[in-house]
Amino acid sequence: MKPQVQSITSFSNPKVKWVSSLKEKRNRDEEKKFFIEGYREIFKAIKGGSDLLVPTLPVKLHSLFISPDCFLGENESKLISSVTCPIFELPKKIFEKISYRDRPDGLIAIAETPNANYDWDLFPGLNLNPILIIEGVEKPGNLGTILRTAEGAGVGLVLVTDPRIDLFNPNVIRASTGTLFTLPTYISSLSETITNLRKQNYSIHAVTPEGKSLYSNMDFRKKSAFLFGSEQYGLTPSAKEESDDTLYLPMFGEADSLNLAMSCGIVLYESLRQRNLGS
Repeated sequence: MKPQVQSITSFSNPKVKWVSSLKEKRNRDEEKKFFIEGYREIFKAIKGGSDLLVPTLPVKLHSLFISPDCFLGENESKLISSVTCPIFELPKKIFEKISYRDRPDGLIAIAETPNANYDWDLFPGLNLNPILIIEGVEKPGNLGTILRTAEGAGVGLVLVTDPRIDLFNPNVIRASTGTLFTLPTYISSLSETITNLRKQNYSIHAVTPEGKSLYSNMDFRKKSAFLFGSEQYGLTPSAKEESDDTLYLPMFGEADSLNLAMSCGIVLYESLRQRNLGS
């Protein structure tokens, strides 16, 4: 049975305040809910990944808030009809109040926060190439961009180790255009990650400005895991020490490093080039 659409017409409605509160991490943690805004992002959250060796994070919608006056395309009705959670319709002015965006497209879903901790016992024989490890990432927008780039470059699994941000921050979801839900992305400690990947015969390549080997001189055709550090501090000393090698990207001029997401893109697409061309 399809849920009926309920109307909200007042700014003081408790649900309006509740949805807006989920923009803050402490409220997301307390409610065990998170905020997905936008047609593409919600569509990908519902769809998830398909035919993947490691499943994507499960997403269960709690409620859907819509404002037809804000719709930008013709597919919104089909998406709305596919959900089974409660649906609330809001006038444009009220929807703009709860929106995280300057130009909302009329769709906000609230979802149950899944357990994002990676269970190594469930996948003891990984055969994914490559795997991406991000240590201590600090900027949600950067992480979202990295996820979008990683999926494009054919990464099989992303492990966010010891993060300084919330994986379900609205900016992560927005910058990833929903890739958080279609690319297997999990949280793990760095020590556990390195220990388990070594057992599964992965070469762990740490990418750092102080690296000893030029990234493009390495062979990434075998099982590879690329390890990147935080934007401000880079990789921890233990991350460099426990890796098989350290790689660097050439830099000219006065800048001493590239943006984290850009560095990831360069290395990941070199890995893709080698796998596709066999060179």
